[in-house]
Amino acid sequence: MRRFVTESGRRSLRTMAAPLAVRGFRHYYLGQTASAFGDALTPLALAFAVLDLTGSPADLGIVVLSTRVPIIALTLVGGAFGDRFPRRGVMLLADVVRFLAHGLTAVLLLTGTAHLWTLVALQLVAGTGSALFNPAAVGLVMSLAGKERLQEANSLLSISRSATSIAALGAGGALVATVGSGWAVLVDALTFLVSAVFLWRLPRAVATERPPHRAGLLASIGEGVREVAGRPWLWIWIVHVALTNMIAVAPVVVLGPYVADEHLGGAPAWSAIGIGYAVGGLAGGVVGARWRPARPMAAALAFFLLMAPLPALLAVPAATWLLAPAASLAGLQLVVYNVLQTTTLQRRLPEELVARAGSVVMLGALVAAPLGMGMSGPLAAAWGADTVLALSAGLLVVFTLATLLVPAVWKVRDDLSDEVPGETAEAEAEAETPSR
Repeated sequence: MRRFVTESGRRSLRTMAAPLAVRGFRHYYLGQTASAFGDALTPLALAFAVLDLTGSPADLGIVVLSTRVPIIALTLVGGAFGDRFPRRGVMLLADVVRFLAHGLTAVLLLTGTAHLWTLVALQLVAGTGSALFNPAAVGLVMSLAGKERLQEANSLLSISRSATSIAALGAGGALVATVGSGWAVLVDALTFLVSAVFLWRLPRAVATERPPHRAGLLASIGEGVREVAGRPWLWIWIVHVALTNMIAVAPVVVLGPYVADEHLGGAPAWSAIGIGYAVGGLAGGVVGARWRPARPMAAALAFFLLMAPLPALLAVPAATWLLAPAASLAGLQLVVYNVLQTTTLQRRLPEELVARAGSVVMLGALVAAPLGMGMSGPLAAAWGADTVLALSAGLLVVFTLATLLVPAVWKVRDDLSDEVPGETAEAEAEAETPSR
């Protein structure tokens, strides 16, 4: 029996790791692992840099908002670019833009010359890079991993982000508390160069791949919007994410560091909570790789309820040792939710439309978040952070349960649930074109 369990575990591990046998995906994965380490440093560093400059949660909300505005404004353009030009080229450009923006931010912080308006301006530039990168990445993963290994590939990327976040948040808290925020942002800037190097090393066939397109830019965007509008399950998903990001996620992002700074001891406490979130995300990646629910949309929405304890406990505020496990539940739900959503999108939409349709999904997920971020600071000033966070937890539960009652949610099934992915990964890897 013990031998059977061991062999079964090994087969599951091989299946989960199958996409890494493909050279192109392996290079992409390594680059994104490095980038994810830096990405986990910057939000914490910027949050406490703003609090050091002004001490205002409203100003913190403005800076966080500035990272989202260009993504909202340009994500549809990024999706059209990702379906019109070689995706690797679009992503390389985005990495260079983000390197320059974060690099200059780090210099300003290290030299003590940063002002609120400069941080906002540079985050707008960095957000522009993200608006180009993210939709193209959805399509590139399809090209690298293949549809039969998409869920495993998406889960591996999530595991990587969560695992690197554990180390990065610990390092970030220590850096902010000792030498300041600038060094953490500088590390993030350098990781965009690492990502660019691995993108450059992708196989030639992928590097020069140009998705088929016939229409102009605006027509391409419209085609992606129509593709989403024609699928009720997809736009219902978008509405749910938009509302819950506004009422639950945004208040935690803005008011969480403020609560930590006022009541929990500052950056080390928020870093510990972030590590708990990352640990939960790591577990979520494992669950996402191995679990294929028959009804993925309903399963993802049910998991979303695990987000509620975090804002509820921040409202108290509870001690860090209670908030860290609550953050773990939030991290678990986020990764499982995202893996199921992204995989369902990639499997059900034509490959030549996936970047554009994915950009519509991203836009919907982000469009209401800036409103929540912009309102969180003023509402906290008027009502108190505890009241805002408690309301966000309650409304999250209400909206999610209401969405689960919609029939279209339950009609989405996993048509590939009986397939065993990854069995031919090594053979396909051997046939790959050598790297550039």
